Amino acid sequence: MFTTRHTNPRRVLGLAAAVAALFMGAATVAAAGAPSASTEPSPTTEPVSTADTGMTDDSGMTDDSGMTDHSAMDDMSGESTPPGADGSAEASSPEAEAFCSAELAAEAASGSEDPAVFEPAFEALLAAAPAEIAPAVEEFIANGESGPGDPAFDEPYAEVIEYMRGNCGYAELNLVASDYEFGGLSPEVTAGPTIISMENIGEEVHEIALFRFNDDVTMTAEELLALPEEEAFANVTPAGFAFVFPGAVGNTVVDFTAGRYVALCFLPEGALPEVMAQMEGPESTTPPGVELGPPHFTLGMMHEFQVA
Repeated sequence: MFTTRHTNPRRVLGLAAAVAALFMGAATVAAAGAPSASTEPSPTTEPVSTADTGMTDDSGMTDDSGMTDHSAMDDMSGESTPPGADGSAEASSPEAEAFCSAELAAEAASGSEDPAVFEPAFEALLAAAPAEIAPAVEEFIANGESGPGDPAFDEPYAEVIEYMRGNCGYAELNLVASDYEFGGLSPEVTAGPTIISMENIGEEVHEIALFRFNDDVTMTAEELLALPEEEAFANVTPAGFAFVFPGAVGNTVVDFTAGRYVALCFLPEGALPEVMAQMEGPESTTPPGVELGPPHFTLGMMHEFQVA
């Protein structure tokens, strides 16, 4: 995505630091007027799996079979699913457990700028992949430069997520992004490895950038975002990131440790799929004639929560 479209595999599972940097200038100006994040999740519907819905095309939209029936929006509790579909929180096999651990490590390593950190993590992930999922792992790593929104990335990564959902025994957190709100994110989340799925029911592109406040930090998210970029990022640790076009579902896997977190969307008001497509490339400039508004987090997509 824009300045984060690197030519190395860390782009595949990359965290939001570069995206945040892209819009941090606007963020610091608007932060003073940013609304406090609501602690009450909005009525939402559980996201459908990308494996079941048809993947995004070049416009970022799914086909008709991929749309969700929102008549059941009241069914979602906003609670994370307990680890393990059968309540066991155990992987389905030693082979699955090794792969799930390697994937979680790759997610964490993807936030590093150092090839000596992320390259071995992705090599270990591929080496640990069971035969039935190895082709998808190889494909999404190979297409890491494309990133979310491109079927070449989305489809194999969705296969990996579905494998993990069925075999890792991890908790699940199902969210809904709208213009401009995170639905389904409660004030408290249980610690541990968690598969996060976020469906975008809005008209604009959205992301969820998760940061853990460093243990000695007491400032609020609003105070954090009012700081200069370098100082702000020195007070938090990236924890996870998902990017999703309208009508699609984005995924990530996060190993939540106890502490205080904030979820943010740094994309600007007016981030329609066609605008985002025009902003691709090394310069990441706004297309001629397009006026973008403040970051989405200033409009409500900012949510502090506790992990315990």
